[in-house]
Amino acid sequence: MKRLLCTLACTAAANAFAWGSDGHSIVAEIAQRRLTPEARLEVERLLGPGVSLASISSWADDYIPEHPETARWHYINFPVKDEKYDRSFACAPTFAGDCIVLALERARATLACPAGDAARSDALKFATHFVGDVHQPFHTITEDRGGNDVKVQVEIRAGKCPKCTPRRTQENLHSVWDTSLIQATTWNWGAYVTRLDKGFLASPEARDADAGTIDDWMLQSHRAAAEAYPWLPVDLLIGDEYYLKALPIVDRQLALAGLRLARLLNETLPARNRRESCN
Repeated sequence: MKRLLCTLACTAAANAFAWGSDGHSIVAEIAQRRLTPEARLEVERLLGPGVSLASISSWADDYIPEHPETARWHYINFPVKDEKYDRSFACAPTFAGDCIVLALERARATLACPAGDAARSDALKFATHFVGDVHQPFHTITEDRGGNDVKVQVEIRAGKCPKCTPRRTQENLHSVWDTSLIQATTWNWGAYVTRLDKGFLASPEARDADAGTIDDWMLQSHRAAAEAYPWLPVDLLIGDEYYLKALPIVDRQLALAGLRLARLLNETLPARNRRESCN
């Protein structure tokens, strides 16, 4: 039975990985730079001296194999054409968990409560990861298991090295959004953060962009998926045209995730903001 559950959980987890480690590090670093002094001290107290948010930003992915009941905490599925969703259906409990909206709400509630340090440390790791996940557009749609079942070839020339000879790779559409578009843009995730600091994060659109609820953030990601999903070329080749159309969405989603993670942590980590009683 345990082996069967692990097999089923691995199948569910195929749709669980959003943004690669680079994407999650980008989101976490954007947030870390915007923490209040009180929130920064609490991060250090819960994680340990010198431990950055970026260094634990993919912890929740590593947690899945030994905890298959958390696989569905990383995403939510409903049709790309739908503007609204039925939470009772999309977040129904299963052997692999419920959905990212509920998981992130639970993590936020734990951080905002006078819970034990171990529970709050785990909640901090989950929240850091899930805020990133909920901003990956293909983690919100049912079609093709969020693009996992769409096999594509990738050959991008217009990114970080236009003069380099491109190497065509075989991937799936989901992994293109998780990793390939980011890695085609800069040589390392730190450079991507710098790029966003000078680009989207310095733009008027970034002002007050951390507003809204977790549900609002997820639905905005779903709208981004609805915009991008029809772009798949007939020949299934992800090249420069696709890359240049997709990059502004990738930039926006990573930047928004960082801003919103900072807001969530600044609101929940300081002791003065903690609620005395929690359910």
